[in-house]
Formats: sequence, C-alpha cells, structure tokens
Amino acid sequence: MKPILIVAPNSDILKISKRVAKKYKEVSVQLGLIDKAVEVAKKSEHMGVEVLISRGITAKILKEEVPSVALVEMIVSSYDIFSTIALAKKYGKNIVVLGFKSLVEEVQQIGPILDINLKAYHIEHEEEGESYIKKIIASGGKIDSILGGTVAENIASKFGIHTVHLETGEAAIEKSIKEAVRILEVSRKEKEKAEQFKAILNHINQGVISINKEGKVTTFNPGAEKITGIIEKDILGKDIINFMSNTKLIDVVKTGMPILSQLHNIGKTEILTNDIPIIVDEKVVGAVSTFEDAAKIQEYEQKIRSNLRDKGYIAKYSLSDIIGESEIIQNIKKKSLKYAVTDSTVLIVGESGTGKEMFAQGIHLSSKRKNGPFVALNCGAIPGNLIESELFGYEEGAFTGASRKGKTGLFTEAHGGTIFLDEIGELPVEFQARLLRVIQEREVRPLGSNKVIPIDVRIIAAANKDLLKEIEKGNFRSDLYYRLNILSVRVPTLMERREDIGTIFKHFLNIMCFRFNKVVKISEKAINILKEYNWPGNIRELENITERLVVLAEDEITDELIKEELGDFMHYKDENVGSLEYLKQNQILKVLSECKGNQTLAAQKLGISRTHLWRLLKKY
Repeated sequence: MKPILIVAPNSDILKISKRVAKKYKEVSVQLGLIDKAVEVAKKSEHMGVEVLISRGITAKILKEEVPSVALVEMIVSSYDIFSTIALAKKYGKNIVVLGFKSLVEEVQQIGPILDINLKAYHIEHEEEGESYIKKIIASGGKIDSILGGTVAENIASKFGIHTVHLETGEAAIEKSIKEAVRILEVSRKEKEKAEQFKAILNHINQGVISINKEGKVTTFNPGAEKITGIIEKDILGKDIINFMSNTKLIDVVKTGMPILSQLHNIGKTEILTNDIPIIVDEKVVGAVSTFEDAAKIQEYEQKIRSNLRDKGYIAKYSLSDIIGESEIIQNIKKKSLKYAVTDSTVLIVGESGTGKEMFAQGIHLSSKRKNGPFVALNCGAIPGNLIESELFGYEEGAFTGASRKGKTGLFTEAHGGTIFLDEIGELPVEFQARLLRVIQEREVRPLGSNKVIPIDVRIIAAANKDLLKEIEKGNFRSDLYYRLNILSVRVPTLMERREDIGTIFKHFLNIMCFRFNKVVKISEKAINILKEYNWPGNIRELENITERLVVLAEDEITDELIKEELGDFMHYKDENVGSLEYLKQNQILKVLSECKGNQTLAAQKLGISRTHLWRLLKKY
C-alpha cells in the first residue's frame, strides 16, 4: 500500500482528493465516514501506511485512536470558506457554522467583514452542536442555514434547517499532501538514522547501556548481553540497580558529571566503563555507559601500540579542542584552519605554556595529512651534538656508539605527515644551515650515508622567543627565519585573553575533579580573582594551579585559598612591575627558593623543562 493515505470524511472530499492524488505516487485515497474512519486507518497501518490525512472531527478522532501514525489535518482555506458562505447567503443572512477548531477560528476572522449575522461554534460531537442550535432557537434567534461538514449536515436535518456543506478545495488538499510528503521524508530519514544506530549497537564489541532519569534501562545492546550474561528482554524497562549494583550511572544522572575509565566486576569479568550524562536542553535526562572486557582492551592496546610504532606518531588535539571564546583566539583558529589547507611552512610564536603545540596538532588534523604521522621534537631538549642524528638519522657505524642497525631520522618518520619543531630558536647556529637545505630541497641525507632520501613533510616550527632579536644577536639565521615564516601564527598569552580564563579553568576543574574523584565548586567571584592574576606561565601554569586548588579544596575553591596559593603575585599589575619579564623572574626565583634550589623540582612546578629553567636562570 502507498505510504500516505487520505481518509476522506465524505464523498465530495473523496472525489476531489482522488483527482489531486493522481499527481502523487505516494498517495492513496479511501472513504472513511466518522464511524468507519478508525477501522480504515488501523487496517492501513498494518499495510504500511506511514502518514494519514483527514479533516475536522475525523482528523481529531484518528489522532486520538491511531497515535502511532503521523497525521496531517486538512486546513480549509479562506477561499473555500468565502465560497461556502456565498452559497449559504441565498437562504438568508443568519448563518451558523458548526465544526472543528481551525475552521471556527478562520470563520471568526472572516465573519466581521461580511454583511451577515454569523455565529461559529467549535464542536467535537453531534450532541454539542444540537445543544447550541437548541439554545439559539430557545432564545428566539433565527437560523437560515447551518454550514459545516458531515456532522453539521446531520444536525441541520434533525432541525429541518437548510445545510450548506463546507467544501475543501483542491488547493487545500494539495497543501496537505505536500505537508504529508515532507513528514514522510523526515520520518524515513529518522528511521534510517535509527536503523543505522541500531546496526552500530548490534555489531560493536563494546557493551552499551543507557538509562532514563528514573534509572530504568532504555538501551541494552548485544555487546552488553555478551559481556554481562544478562538478556536484553529481562533488563529493558527495569531498574538498573537490580541487575548491576555497582554501576555509577545513577551517580552520573544525579551529578551530571561523567565518570570515565572505571573498573568494575560483573561476576568473574572485569570491565572498564565510561559513563556520561545525556543532556537535553541543559537538563540531564539520563546516562549512557560504554564498557569492554578489560582483558580485551589490553589485547587491543598491545596491537595499537605495535601499529603506532610501525606508523610513527599521532596528533591528539584538533582545533576544536582549543578552548576559548575570545575574539583573538577565535580569529587565530580561523586563520589556522585556512593554513591547514596548504602545505606551506608555518611558524608559531608565543610564550611558554600558551599552547603552541595544540595549534600545530590542530593544523595537522585539519589538513589532508591528518592520517599521516605527526612527529614532534623539542629542539631545546636535545643536546646540540645529537640534533643532526635525531632529525636526519644515521647509517650503521656512522659514529662511535651508533646502533648497528642505524637509525631512521624524524624527518623520514614524518614522511607523508607533519614534523613539529618546537623551540626552534634553540637550534645550534652551525646546524641551522643544514636544516635550511632540507626545507628547501625536501630531502635528507642520514649521517654516514651517501644516499639522499626524498621526503614529503609539512614543517611547523614554534618559538618562545623573538627570533628577529636572535638574528640581531647572531643566534639565528635570517634566511632560515624567512624560510620558516611563510605562514605565521602568534599565540596570545592568557593576559591577552583574560575573558577565556574562566572557561579554561572550568575545563581543567572538571578534569581534576574526575582525576581525584572529587566534586569541587568555584564561584564567579573567585574566577574573577583568577582573572586578576598575570599568569606568566600561561595555560600550563593555570592547569598546575587548578590541580593544586582541587587537591587543597574541600567542597569549594574559596577566594582565600586562591589568594594564599597565588601569594604575592596577586597584586602585581603590568603598570606596577614594569614588565612581564620582571614578574617571570620573581616567580621563578620564588619557586626555586621553595624547592630549596632543586632545579628539577622547580621546573616541574613551573611546568617547564629543566633545560628551559637552566637557560632562564642563566639569563636572569
């Protein structure tokens, strides 16, 4: 049977509907008088009808009695009403309209502009209509004709009053059919999505369980059956706590907070679960858990690690992972997205801790190279005498202590992907000429080899110092700088994007709360205090401070705790201390003092490498 059915409430609409329906291959028409309409509709449902169309009281009855099938109500057009009233006027100007709500509302708008005495009543049953007519007659009112559908005709015949049948024209019927076709298309797309979702649930190895806010199970896939030994029909609609007493899904519904990477035992099976809230319109309406047999996960991880070793490296952060709604950060993300479509070299500049590598990874993952390796090297962390072999590799016996098998350089490992050279300004000057040649020629020669290896690599470099000043000092080659600085990104400090501090802090707060299994709150007033601090260590420092505050706080991060942990630096402002450099120097010396001169511990607290700390101390 065709998917759309017009249930015509009378023979006139039946004729017109059949005429219009010929233009639509999805539509069929059947007569369905009020006492037979439900029977017709239910029979058609079993035969595959997906959308019903009807009019007036018949449409209302079908909507109530056959709720599982979508229904479109024929709306009588203003033209149809004008035409019918014109016919009724030949019997006199005293006209009563009896019918469904939408008809009455339309008539009430039209009536005042016509030279007639018009009364309109919304009725749902014949008895209601009879009651209105009796009241009008009892009060001495005159009725020349009754206008409406089949029910109005029945009432008029009982009182011996002229009746004028309200016609539904072709335009109104065609409009209803078009709406039904639209609903059919939407319904089928939703069914297709549902089937895809069902297919995914049925064929993934992971177990998936969802509950509503009352704790009743709403989804339980075959993977969950296999892992837990529980049958779907036994658990659906039941309280999950009766089947899985140690589940955290109830807690997720109550708190709205995810609970990730938790180990549980179901019988003799140990499972790893990830439970997250289902949020609709900012309200928690349920929770979903995905889980796997822990033993299987270990097996998968071993395979993944093996594949990654074969493949190289991967990027973890996309541009969408970079948090911040400030105009400056949004503009940089847009610029980075444009850069991603090219293979041109990018130079990212910014202070330590601003997130330069996240932008590098984001550009990589937004590019055509996203499925290739992302190889990162901190140039400041590699001794100068090893940087060449690290980047270009070496042949067997190239130098004393070299591996017998030789070593593949990072440029070669990055073939087909991206190489990220962080702290590029720390490269020894004598090596910079070799790097320049590699960038220009796109080929490398490993140490001790006569062979040149062509490479297809996108180069992204980053610097936390002013390279132009380094050029003036003779520490950096100008030709290398201009070769790197084809596309440039300057990542702002937290001071330049203070409006993002609250958002970033809350992000870290959620992470730390989960890490330490705590629920810690913070007020907007306290966040405003954080915005007053200058954050010389930028995002890395903010992350470290967040961790410290979560560890120290009970239920709430108070103003006093923040001031105590940030200490003397809270009152520093740029105009008071003269420069950010001064602030950095004082903070480093303070932390070093707290660590009793232990540079390794101080570097960890500051969120920088020990090599970087050594260079800063030498500078100050």
